[in-house]
Amino acid sequence: MEEIINHNFKGKIWNTTFGDDCCVLEIRDESTRSLSFACINLLQGHVLWQNLKPEKSWWLSLVGIFDGNLILHKYASNQKPEPEGLMILNIHSGEIVKRMENWIFFNFQHHILTIYQLQNNQPIYKTVDLDNSSRDMKMLSENIRAAPEDSNNLFNSASPMHYPEDNPFFSTIYKFLYRLFKIDAVKAVDYLEISNKIIISYYIYTDKSFHNYLLVTNRAREIFLNDLIAQTEGIGIDIFTVKSDTLLYVKNQNQFVGYKL
Repeated sequence: MEEIINHNFKGKIWNTTFGDDCCVLEIRDESTRSLSFACINLLQGHVLWQNLKPEKSWWLSLVGIFDGNLILHKYASNQKPEPEGLMILNIHSGEIVKRMENWIFFNFQHHILTIYQLQNNQPIYKTVDLDNSSRDMKMLSENIRAAPEDSNNLFNSASPMHYPEDNPFFSTIYKFLYRLFKIDAVKAVDYLEISNKIIISYYIYTDKSFHNYLLVTNRAREIFLNDLIAQTEGIGIDIFTVKSDTLLYVKNQNQFVGYKL
């Protein structure tokens, strides 16, 4: 396997979103209460832009990437979980294309962004053509019920299955790991078979913490990677993902890593 991505950031990688051969990272530095975003080209492995702060606010969050547009939601505070506005940025430059106060993301299909706001507790829908974002927004029927389009569908994507200790598959994977390393995996594993490889996120308990490892091997038990990626007080899910035949994961909360499988 070839490592093609390895970037460190100041702050915790809080969230990620994928689209247009890119990954955007939501990075939060709790010591300074600052939020920034970074964009990585997944095919070439380099950072397109980083330390982007569209506003001096902690209350922004990723929505997704759609046809070259990065969409963010704005919030007032953690006491008001409902979004109160949208920001649209160019994914390649990070420049702000459009701000829409008091609107909430609903859907994106074929260059058309659908948004809504509540008036008298009833949703009012409008659309924006992001191929021609200067065009006036047009009212849509209030009967719209289209499902949100998945921003990941531009990739050949694969996600692991999560198996807690009480799942029968955990026992099978536990035995595989024990034969390989003579270790006792605990709590849960994330498991995926892809590109003739087996990818397993597993935990061992030592030194009063859970040590989370990411293993890449095959049925012949040839080890390609066995990386200690975190020491935590608990366990997580969705520890890794595969996009365009590239294994992607966060290490030590602030390091984004990718290997070509």
